[in-house]
Amino acid sequence: MGSIKDIFSKTKKEAEEVVNEEKAEQVIDEATEKAEKEKNSLGKAWHQLQLLISLLKDYFSGAYPYVPKHHIVFMLAGIIYFILPFDFSPDFIPGIGYIDDAFVLSVITRQFISILEEYETWKDNLNVDDIPVA
Repeated sequence: MGSIKDIFSKTKKEAEEVVNEEKAEQVIDEATEKAEKEKNSLGKAWHQLQLLISLLKDYFSGAYPYVPKHHIVFMLAGIIYFILPFDFSPDFIPGIGYIDDAFVLSVITRQFISILEEYETWKDNLNVDDIPVA
């Protein structure tokens, strides 16, 4: 086991490899499934994770291409860190297993807060525009 920084560096390398492949969708699907299972364990990080997952889904589907690729790599690295069961604090340890995951997710979301806020506004406006007018 290494430090959070060491483990995140490894996940960043994996993200750089995954960002151009269909494997990104698989990573995002795994994160979505794990997030649903661990919703209560993630606390405040759960909403941030949902926003991050949604942005990545829309980016890779082509619906939201407005984020520079190097930012997507860092976001994807955070997602990969989240889905690793044996990271700095193994996820199976009750009470503390997701502390490091929440920390990494909060660092990622703080780093890209303006991008996430722009995306959330775009998504909210998209959803409003999709409502049929009677």
